[in-house]
Amino acid sequence: MSTYAIRTVADDLALADPIQDLIDAVWPRYITQGSSPPGHPFHIDWFGIHKRWPHYQIALFDPADGSMIAAANGLTLAWDGNEQELPDEGWDWVMDQGERDHRAGLPPKMACALSVTIRPDARGQNLSRTLLELLRNQAQADGLGRLIVPVRPNLKARYPITPIEEYLTWTNDEGLPFDPWLRVHVRMKARVVKACPRAVSLGGTVAQWEEWTGMQFPASGAYIAPEMLAPLQIDRAVDLGLYVEPNVWVVHEL
Repeated sequence: MSTYAIRTVADDLALADPIQDLIDAVWPRYITQGSSPPGHPFHIDWFGIHKRWPHYQIALFDPADGSMIAAANGLTLAWDGNEQELPDEGWDWVMDQGERDHRAGLPPKMACALSVTIRPDARGQNLSRTLLELLRNQAQADGLGRLIVPVRPNLKARYPITPIEEYLTWTNDEGLPFDPWLRVHVRMKARVVKACPRAVSLGGTVAQWEEWTGMQFPASGAYIAPEMLAPLQIDRAVDLGLYVEPNVWVVHEL
């Protein structure tokens, strides 16, 4: 961790833009450009995290050239319920609940990791664990009891038709989770709690989904698209594509 310079949006509000630039460069376009579908019950204000929780927007910089190589995003919650009651809506719920708690002025009880982004040429250096440790350290400094994470299991895209409930039971030869991102958490002594099968819901027109995925969708139905953890549902009659992404709830005790 000491190899890299660490700065947060609390140190410099102007970091919000380059953090987002890194996210836009690394994550699939449907995630960075998609929006909640019509009738979605949760309010998502992604850019609001920088002003509400600046200490939880963390960036790592290469000391040699000053370039940003990785970033993590998080927030805090007043919610402090039983982990088995964490909802199926995962990431969407956390974004909505965190904003509600913040606006109500409720004292936070736990933190949540929202995303970890690493520049492709900087991967393979265990930076994902480093960023999780930085989020945990901030939560501990704030006196919080847990860091919860709706984990996006990164190998699930290779098995998009496998139910997330089944996928999270898979293990490797060591008895650790099959998924490498889940393994990072377990090796940090975190608990894999359960699936959140509707963690993120993203909607868009058929034309938008064709642009985002580089595919064509000539008829209504389910499609397997690059980097997606579950099938994309296309309804040409109403010009809507709906992607509901499954994640896995993981809990770090602090």
